[in-house]
Amino acid sequence: MENQVSFNAQAGAWNIVPHHSTRWSVPATQTYGTNRVNAITLFDQALNQVVPTIYDTDPLSDKRVVNQKETIAAREKQQLLKEKFQEWLWSDEERAAKLVRLYNDQFNSTAPRRYDGSHLVLPGFSECYKLHGHQRDAIWRSVASRRNTLLAHVVGAGKTLTMICAGMELRRLGMASKPMFVVPNHMLEQFAAEFLRAYPGANILMASKDDLAGDKRRQLLSRIATGDWDGVLITHASFERIKMSDEFMENYILDEITTIEEAIRGEKQDRSNRIVKELAKAKKAWETKLAKLSGKNKKDDILTFEDMGIDWLFVDEAHLHKNLYRHTKMTRVAGLPNSNSERAFDMFVKTRHVMGKHGGRAGVVFATGTPVSNSMAEMWVMQRYLQPKTMESFQVGMFDTWAGNFGESVTALELAPDGSGYRMQTRFAKFINLPELMSMFGEVADIRTAEMLKLPVPTAHKETVTIKPTADLKALVQTLVERAEAIRNGNVSPSVDNMLAVTNDGRKAALDMRLIDLFAEVENGKVDHCAEKVFGIWGETKLFRGTQIVFCDLSTPVENGRFSVYQALRQNLVERGVPIEDIAFIHDYESDSAKEELFKAARDGRIRILLGSTQKMGVGTNIQTRLAALHHLDAPWRPSDVEQREGRIIRQGNLNEEVRIYRYVTEGSFDAYIWQTLETKARFIAQVMQGNTGMRSAEDVELAALSYAEVKALASGNPLVLEKAGVDTELAKLSLLRSQWDQQQWRNKQELANLPTRIERISGRIASIEADIAARRDVSGNRFLMEVEGNQYTDRTEAGKALLHAVVHGGCSGNERVIGQIAGFRVAMKVAEIREFGKKLVIVGGIKYEAGRAETQVGFVKVLENALNRMEQVLEEECEYLARTEKRMADILAEIAKPFDKVERLELLKQRQREIEAELDLSKGENTAIDEIECTA
Repeated sequence: MENQVSFNAQAGAWNIVPHHSTRWSVPATQTYGTNRVNAITLFDQALNQVVPTIYDTDPLSDKRVVNQKETIAAREKQQLLKEKFQEWLWSDEERAAKLVRLYNDQFNSTAPRRYDGSHLVLPGFSECYKLHGHQRDAIWRSVASRRNTLLAHVVGAGKTLTMICAGMELRRLGMASKPMFVVPNHMLEQFAAEFLRAYPGANILMASKDDLAGDKRRQLLSRIATGDWDGVLITHASFERIKMSDEFMENYILDEITTIEEAIRGEKQDRSNRIVKELAKAKKAWETKLAKLSGKNKKDDILTFEDMGIDWLFVDEAHLHKNLYRHTKMTRVAGLPNSNSERAFDMFVKTRHVMGKHGGRAGVVFATGTPVSNSMAEMWVMQRYLQPKTMESFQVGMFDTWAGNFGESVTALELAPDGSGYRMQTRFAKFINLPELMSMFGEVADIRTAEMLKLPVPTAHKETVTIKPTADLKALVQTLVERAEAIRNGNVSPSVDNMLAVTNDGRKAALDMRLIDLFAEVENGKVDHCAEKVFGIWGETKLFRGTQIVFCDLSTPVENGRFSVYQALRQNLVERGVPIEDIAFIHDYESDSAKEELFKAARDGRIRILLGSTQKMGVGTNIQTRLAALHHLDAPWRPSDVEQREGRIIRQGNLNEEVRIYRYVTEGSFDAYIWQTLETKARFIAQVMQGNTGMRSAEDVELAALSYAEVKALASGNPLVLEKAGVDTELAKLSLLRSQWDQQQWRNKQELANLPTRIERISGRIASIEADIAARRDVSGNRFLMEVEGNQYTDRTEAGKALLHAVVHGGCSGNERVIGQIAGFRVAMKVAEIREFGKKLVIVGGIKYEAGRAETQVGFVKVLENALNRMEQVLEEECEYLARTEKRMADILAEIAKPFDKVERLELLKQRQREIEAELDLSKGENTAIDEIECTA
């Protein structure tokens, strides 16, 4: 009996059933496994994206605890298995070629379609607007692709107008009868106003949250259901309040359960089968949801989403629904939610309902400037919403199979964010096969970055304002190092102190030491430097009534008398002479209408300095009209946050041709490192989104709390931190070049394996031609003699007549039939490969000489004589072909013999990277208290 390996796409799981002799063999328990977990189990876990963790039971508490020694040993063996499997997989050229072909057939068999909307007329569209080319293309894509669409357009690219026009075109063409536009809560009135400016004659319904309150709800739902609307405009919150019917939800869940049950029945192995276990777990989750649904109080008199007649959905800022459920065997994937969001699930089932009206592939348009913010794994969420059928056909519909194709993950023990204990956390070390991932994503994603669009936006002059650290800050940073040391050595409970707390205290201190110690020294700190810049620009732009925005995510306004950077900055500006009524905090404007009035005041220049956080002043804050400067008082966590912040000012509609962006960085603090990391991550996202085909892999963009090593290096002002960034960048570039070199070497070896056979074949043809020339009889002039179908002819005309009769009336049971002889060679009639070319003649010697076709009796003889006379020319051509092939073989051998020309630099960089990491202590694990970790069973 051999080992059996199976894969179930529904469960997204592999299962190995080993022969009993394999499981406990020496290779399984020693070479590639341990006595606690054998190689078969480790390989099974690797196939299923599971990292082994070995537990023991504490005899005192009866709880499971991680066995550090056995866990590390098991993970080392699993890594060895992966490496050996890779070596084996590609060691056989025939197998490698087959795998490459299978992979390319699956992921590289289609070319991306380009959409050109330059021809669009857009009846009813206002002349007040002029659409950009990318907007027209996206409108046409939404209409013509017969697929869902993700408008992944950079912040400020005009996604709102694109959605409006696409919806109106779909309705005009009869492809949609009632589109719904779902927008962020504070953007409803702004969206409606733009809709009517774009299409003054449009019949739209704007549903505010007040319209869904109390008795108004029935009236609104009735109006939506019975009205003939060009567009129904609704906020995210109100959209969620319009529920799917219980019947739909029950049927949806029952369908999921039925599919799982069929998959379970399809498995022949016993109940210990991993696939069966995973399917059973998924089934139980759906049954729990069904039971919860059945226990609800049913209200049959309320209209449901199905009753609305919505047949096309446009969702603005779709990334707000990214917390979508997934079944996975991976442990806590960083950058993705670990629990199901009801908002996301509600959006998911509604998109399924709408897509069901269009064959399951169309009916939904998502729009977001930041489809990837925390991790590249978020791309899976967008794909799950918009291209489920494609993912199923590629067998990557389950998150684990998607991650296995496109990601390389690492799992480590980390402190929980709340410091309550340790937990296993999976992070994507890097993403691989990026061209194929982006090709699949490109089926629905219309990606337009700032670099691609070159929009008419202001030129941004960015300046870093450096603040000298105070003595108090320097002293605090040293205490952070001590805290990090204690945490690393396990000398403090995670509930008392942890690296996230250290990082946050470091960020606060870099912003303003008074957030740590109210009486700390702060002269010439960030607040003073920012106030100086803001005040100067306020004065310079007074006639124009230029405006400024200040972003600060830490220390937002409070009413309890505690210190706030917001209030300190406002007080500083007022003392310099700025009227207090010129300054506003966005936190003071809670309602949507209040925010819109604030934004209008900013656009008009009545509010000239606006302070806010990324969350409250990012998405949908359209106040660019007079914005002259933006100030980053602190650094956000995600590259997408920087994009959202700066998208407020680097935006179409800004009357300023040039604007200023300031980053305030305190020396010797976490500021510079976080900004540098953000820029690196943002650059990677841009490269991937632009489809940089030279990149097959890259590190993920997820950014977490700083490690002990980073805190220590930054606190010491160690220049190795900066050197490491440079080494990492160059190493990544050379690694890409090495990868390309390796691929070319593989192609060279593939071709080299075939060349000897080709040379032998050509040499054989040459020998045959030379023999044919030697044996050829002279039939020129009066020496002409030919046999056709048993009869001999010395007259060319008569011979031609016989040939013509044989060709026209003679049958051909196969592709070829001998009909005569000439000059010692057989003459055959051959059926042409292309039907229209009919039949032609060939001379058969050591090889076949094409004689071609003729239309006359004499012409048939002539083409045969020409073929005989061309033998020397054919010989010359074959000799030249042999020479070219032998030279090519020599060239390929020379190329294969050449080493990678940058190998010394590559190895030097790798060595330097190891040295830096060792000196910075980056190679050590972040937590040594692994054996003290308790996990509930």
